[in-house]
Amino acid sequence: MKASGPRTWTLTVIAANSAVALGYASGLVSTPAAAENWLVTPSVSVRETYTTNANFAPSGQEQSSFVTSATAGVRVNGTGARAQLNGFAAVQGLVYLGEYSSNTRGNNIFVRANLLGSVEAVEKFFFVEGAVNVSQQYFSPFGPQPADNIGVTDNRYTTAGFRLSPYIRGVFAGGATYLVRYDTIWSNLGYTNLNAPGAKSSFTQRWTGRIDSPIRTFGWSLDASATSTKFTDQQALTSEIVRGYLNYRPDPQVLLYGIGGYEWNNYYLTESSDVVYGVGGEWRPSERTNVRGSWQERFFGAEYLAAATHRNPFSAFNVNASRNISTYPQQLFAAPAGGDVAALVDAAFTTRILDPVQRAEAVQGFLATSGLPATLQSPLNYYVQQVYLYEQQSGTFTLLGARNATAFTLYNRKQEVISGGTGAALPAPFGAVRNNTQRGAALSFTHRLTPVTQMTATASRFQTIATSPFTGRSTTNSFLLSATRRLSAQTDGITGVTYTDFDSNIANDYNVFTVFVGLGHRF
Repeated sequence: MKASGPRTWTLTVIAANSAVALGYASGLVSTPAAAENWLVTPSVSVRETYTTNANFAPSGQEQSSFVTSATAGVRVNGTGARAQLNGFAAVQGLVYLGEYSSNTRGNNIFVRANLLGSVEAVEKFFFVEGAVNVSQQYFSPFGPQPADNIGVTDNRYTTAGFRLSPYIRGVFAGGATYLVRYDTIWSNLGYTNLNAPGAKSSFTQRWTGRIDSPIRTFGWSLDASATSTKFTDQQALTSEIVRGYLNYRPDPQVLLYGIGGYEWNNYYLTESSDVVYGVGGEWRPSERTNVRGSWQERFFGAEYLAAATHRNPFSAFNVNASRNISTYPQQLFAAPAGGDVAALVDAAFTTRILDPVQRAEAVQGFLATSGLPATLQSPLNYYVQQVYLYEQQSGTFTLLGARNATAFTLYNRKQEVISGGTGAALPAPFGAVRNNTQRGAALSFTHRLTPVTQMTATASRFQTIATSPFTGRSTTNSFLLSATRRLSAQTDGITGVTYTDFDSNIANDYNVFTVFVGLGHRF
């Protein structure tokens, strides 16, 4: 493994440590800037880490280093009369000193952002939605995937995605609703050593239209979409689909429907057109529980979705299983396959905190004071320049108590690039290790030792296995133990240790131990 690698910007954010939620919040309320329903919370942090293997080298070739990390970030949660903006942005700088001391822009400056905003340009008719996603990703699920950007690997890069989505919606005479939406997605890879054509950028366009009639006992719906994705120096990958739905509601809590339609696809090497048909349904026994599913016959075989969610004031879970096609740019703005702890905490708080801005503040305060991570391990959205077929199952669970909190996630995801016409996997070199199965699990437990001190323990394991006839396997086991102490209403101290063991028959085996101490402050 090389001692230095392509680095991108990494935006890490120190979550706002305002305080609400169960026993964690007692007397610990921070004071972020507020105006009406807008909360803006700047933050800074500094952390010193000693790592035994900064270059992720095999035994005997490790280089240790002291790593100084400084991060500045801002979190926004706002809802106005006709505008919304939620998310965070941050920039992190790293300096390596010791046996490994290579300091370059690619290794030492990282940016991360996740922002979603919308404007109601014409009341109840014309809307514009925008999103920004900047994050550190990895070329291969078989290579190192270090946490917190500590350590240097050629496998890591920064991706930037931007989405702009104007749309109109309204109601026809008679009660039928309509929606017309246009999504554009630009994505770019920064500071990479990948010289393959199209490795730097992509452009996706998607038109969507839908009409839904009122459903008394019976109703109908129509939808249509056209999608085009183009990577640099490649022909566009296009698909169009039109569908009609016959809806039946035998009970206010139950919806059943049948699906019929047609699709056209022009992907790499082949093109096809065929009939689409299927069924679906939804059951909502209460406002806290939802179960839904659908099945459709497509050109690649079965497309299906099964999902169940439930929440109460002290716990929440979601379980999902799906099979579908997608592209790398589209997945940048898709919900993660699993491990979204912050979303489940938000769901649990819904009963007690109705205002979304106040609830977002409470969620960030709870995560900060409890030490529970906002996300747990989830499948990697690695860089692919073709349309791919995925099949995945995942489940995430949270349990929130006065002194303890637990989050657990489990996932399995099989993915392969496809030719388009038949849904068959592409041959080498198009398939190679792009076709694989990722599976993993993570468990995080936090315990409040005193009113201002809490302990966090997290363990995770994830494995990637190549799909036959290709061979390859990588397994990562990681452990973290940390303690956080509230030093003042807006300042926290943290210390902890981590250990990672990486075993692979494709990349170098390695293990790394780190010790860290840091401070974080919210303004």
